[in-house]
Amino acid sequence: MFAMESPMKHLLRRSKSTKEIGDKFEGIAQKHLSSSGIKILQKNYLCKFGEIDIIGIDGEVVIFCEVRAKSNIEFGRPEETINQKKQLRIRKAASKFLQATPQYSNSLCRFDVISIIFNDQNHQINWIRNAF
Repeated sequence: MFAMESPMKHLLRRSKSTKEIGDKFEGIAQKHLSSSGIKILQKNYLCKFGEIDIIGIDGEVVIFCEVRAKSNIEFGRPEETINQKKQLRIRKAASKFLQATPQYSNSLCRFDVISIIFNDQNHQINWIRNAF
């Protein structure tokens, strides 16, 4: 028996690009972080090593945040899609950011994940601090 696909998922796939969908959930994650006292420094930081979805400051700590969203967790949670290779790219991109930004070059840093599970009506956010 085949599982029914959610109408929202079908609509998202049909009407929006992957980037637009990613931007939507990164916006949700940014609002969540900001409302929790995180100062957002940059979104979608891009360098030769890859991209970091959100960079922020939590007190004295620079946070590098990866955002992942899924509508179906039958085959795993959103955060489980961040493999070792992706973690390495994020770490290298974070190092590049710190080198290029003198005011943060000696700061402590951490790597967080915002995991979002969504359906037609709402979404559930799980903020995993020190995820990797």
